[in-house]
Amino acid sequence: MPRKPRETSSTEVYHFINRGVNKKNLFHMPKDYKFYLALLSEYSAKFKIQIFHYCLMSNHTHLLVRAKEMGNLSNFGHYVQRRYAYYYSKTHDWSGQVFRKRFISLPVKDDVYLLECGRYIERNPFQARVVNNPEDYLYSSYPFYAYQNPNPLITASPAYLDLSRDKNTRASTYRFYVSQIRTSERKSKDTVPF
Repeated sequence: MPRKPRETSSTEVYHFINRGVNKKNLFHMPKDYKFYLALLSEYSAKFKIQIFHYCLMSNHTHLLVRAKEMGNLSNFGHYVQRRYAYYYSKTHDWSGQVFRKRFISLPVKDDVYLLECGRYIERNPFQARVVNNPEDYLYSSYPFYAYQNPNPLITASPAYLDLSRDKNTRASTYRFYVSQIRTSERKSKDTVPF
């Protein structure tokens, strides 16, 4: 049975998700994360993909990307997965599948969700209780937005740029926005904002 075609986004923006097979960890040590980030850099440039936000969790990845052509997004996902699977198998003496299946690309249909999706991505380590604060997590785009730390992988999200003309106000507004806990996110009474 043929694969269902990917849904295209009128905004050209997608929430791109990759998972390890059977919830297996994709990353075990810092050099794994660094290699994956290098692949993102290489193939985003090659296929003209803009990366707005990212977070690499131990067994899955989240990206918020803009791709003007679906073919470029497919090629980007294919080559990142293929090259990383080869690296992973060789580095960790693994034979078999690395990723669960082909990547997921969920269309971001409006600008309102653009900022919210970035927030969701960068809160992943906090929601998973890996860190107490998003800035403590090494493998996400949060420091770029919250503290204006340079990151050549990132293209600033238009929704972020719309927060303020002043870069310091924009960064503090973003920190506040990300720190707010939604009712749907509360896991217990002891959950506190960072």
